[in-house]
Amino acid sequence: MKIYKILSATVLAGAMLVGCTDDFEATNMNPNRPENVSANLLTATVTSEITRRLTDDGYDDGNTITQLMAKNNFPGFGQFEWDDEGMWSFYYNILPEVNDILEISRTEGSQNSTYEGIALTMRALCFANLTDMYINVPYSEALLGKTEGIFKPKYDNQEDIYNGVLQDLADADAAFAKNEAIPGNSGDVIHNGDPLKWRRLANSLRLRYLMRISKRRDVSSEMQAIVSGGNYIMDNADNAILQFSGTTNTDSWPESTGRIGGFDEKSLCTTGLEYLTRFNDPRLDIWFDRNTDGNWVGIPIGLNQDNARAYDDEFSPCRLDVNLFYFSRTDAEAFIIKNSEVQFILAEAAQRGFISGDAETYYNAGIEASLGYWGVAAEDITTYLAQEAVAYDGTLELLLTQKTLALWNVDFQGWFNYRRTGLPALEAGPDNLNQDRYPVRFLYPESEQNDNKENYEAAIQAIGGNDINIKGWWETGDRY
Repeated sequence: MKIYKILSATVLAGAMLVGCTDDFEATNMNPNRPENVSANLLTATVTSEITRRLTDDGYDDGNTITQLMAKNNFPGFGQFEWDDEGMWSFYYNILPEVNDILEISRTEGSQNSTYEGIALTMRALCFANLTDMYINVPYSEALLGKTEGIFKPKYDNQEDIYNGVLQDLADADAAFAKNEAIPGNSGDVIHNGDPLKWRRLANSLRLRYLMRISKRRDVSSEMQAIVSGGNYIMDNADNAILQFSGTTNTDSWPESTGRIGGFDEKSLCTTGLEYLTRFNDPRLDIWFDRNTDGNWVGIPIGLNQDNARAYDDEFSPCRLDVNLFYFSRTDAEAFIIKNSEVQFILAEAAQRGFISGDAETYYNAGIEASLGYWGVAAEDITTYLAQEAVAYDGTLELLLTQKTLALWNVDFQGWFNYRRTGLPALEAGPDNLNQDRYPVRFLYPESEQNDNKENYEAAIQAIGGNDINIKGWWETGDRY
């Protein structure tokens, strides 16, 4: 692992600016938010809060839905006892801050193309996650309360949202290409205002989202253009990560600020244990501790409360590594996207013929990047890659299983990949509450039924109901 930088004090100041209301009118016209705030303070809020939330979601629920972890207490999420899971309000509360950065970056006297690119990138990221989690969501009218008085925005369809997301990222690429410096403190806790690194981040997200829609659309030329341009993440040094200073709860690894009982509720899942033992994977010993008997033991996904507690009492499944994920405020990091994910995207793209290049080379690079990030020595990575179970065999199942492991803690990206490809195969647990179906979306929040009823009803009619089993536009393509 790396030596971690201390976060700028502006993160703490910026974090105070996040809105805390749930409906659109309050989100777009927050009386508690100062009207004139500098771009660096807003950027501190946006880059820190979004990145922290992404990894919180990955740690708590993303690892569960991909069956790398499971809960031995309060296991409702693994049983698919779902609602909106709180992401709706988070993203729609912080998007006005993103929009403010964009406005400042384009205003005479405060124009700055790098701030513009950061805002466009983070806006694209937020809306991509919203539509991937809920399908149709407010997009084109979502942030028009202050300027146009639209407090009950319509829901846009997923294809139109993706068109906007990809356009924002293309515009961000053009903005970062100007290579404009940010004077003074940028407030950016990811890349400290470095336009080149942000350009690589924006284009890496473009690769992610182009692959996401590839069942619907021929994305070959767009992906190849990005690869040929070379402005994407190719090295762990360019990983889009947030390093915690540990000086306060706000700038510490989130789990380290909670109770040990809450930490102990998360265990190694039997599915994840099978992956990791099949590959003789050193990440098993990095992410988890052996149980009290010195063994590696998992717990099945989807047990109900009584069965989970009984299983825990009888078999003592392995907990997460307590030193890394609880006792240290700084060793674990939060991240948006890492080199390992990008390499696996390119491996799949090469295997499917979307881009030129060797799929095996990209596959190996993805593994090297992930193991290297988690501190595995170079000689051990070489040994790992030489194993028959790990060596590239040309199958998407192996490639996407390794990608799932590399997406540890990366919000819900592993689940999104599963929904697109069905790989690696996942089955509902024995006490699931969804008739043995694996869910593919979260529910719209109840507040929308009350505050935006007409548009909410139009949205559920358009997608076929407010149900966790309804597939979105990009999942139902037939290109492969």
